[in-house]
Amino acid sequence: MPAVIDVGSHTIRLLIADLVDESLTVHSYRHVVTHLGRGVAEHHELSDEAMEATLVALESFSATLTKLNQKQLRVVGTEALRVAQNRDLFIDHVKQRTGLNLEILNGGEEALTMAQGVLHVLRPSPHKAIIFDIGGASTEFVCVDEGKLLFHRSYPIGVVSLCDSTDSQALMERCGYVLQEDLKACGLWPDVCLNEWALVGTAGTVTTLAATQMGMTLYRPEEINNFTLHKEQLETLSQRLAPLSCEERERLPGIESGRGETIFAGVLFVRFILSLLQHSEMTVSDAGLMQGVFWSTWGQRPVLSAAD
Repeated sequence: MPAVIDVGSHTIRLLIADLVDESLTVHSYRHVVTHLGRGVAEHHELSDEAMEATLVALESFSATLTKLNQKQLRVVGTEALRVAQNRDLFIDHVKQRTGLNLEILNGGEEALTMAQGVLHVLRPSPHKAIIFDIGGASTEFVCVDEGKLLFHRSYPIGVVSLCDSTDSQALMERCGYVLQEDLKACGLWPDVCLNEWALVGTAGTVTTLAATQMGMTLYRPEEINNFTLHKEQLETLSQRLAPLSCEERERLPGIESGRGETIFAGVLFVRFILSLLQHSEMTVSDAGLMQGVFWSTWGQRPVLSAAD
């Protein structure tokens, strides 16, 4: 029974599951918000506080895996660990305190693996899709057409870096400009703005917004997958969240402890993406990077193939 640990820039997650005939059956899922990427965009280092919180979470995950005699395991890290100058120190601490071998995915690997996870659960699977994953310190965009990968990039912007920024609007606009130029260079702009392209979002910010829209007191991934969020609903959510404190936001159904600080920046960024890509709605996927690691590591066939 394989397991994956995702050492994200905002949340640390553990997933233990069976993969049989390309179907994933979840046996255990745990997550802890540790804000590992807090301050990395400004200082280019992981803080002692964030590292310790993450190490404590990883020690707990490691104990669970040891108890279950778990052998098949991948532990992956993302943007905060890509850019932090003291990442090697952190990786050494992880090894010493937990015995876990942490590998850092590059931006392209993260984008492609995330898309593999998303496409396995979309029903029906879109012919053309632009998929995005908002993390703590990076956001990935992937364009697919009939199962072929046309574009994938990772950009150094996420909900933690937006909260750290003194001008989050300018940060979003810079990301949008670079994304648009990259899509132009690939011949995909402005085609991705057409209705024939599905817009799909994944990761904690997007799934939290879906859960909040549904008033979900108990998180149910099967109801999050394929849920549609409309532009007007996101506008209403941002107006609802704006005047609330972090603690008040976390008392709303669908918003877990630790997300009160970042969820408002998240909803603004999602609205910005919809506006940039001229879409009035988006599909939500609970599956993403972690599930993609399962299928890319232990699966029999890839969902995506390279474009000719």
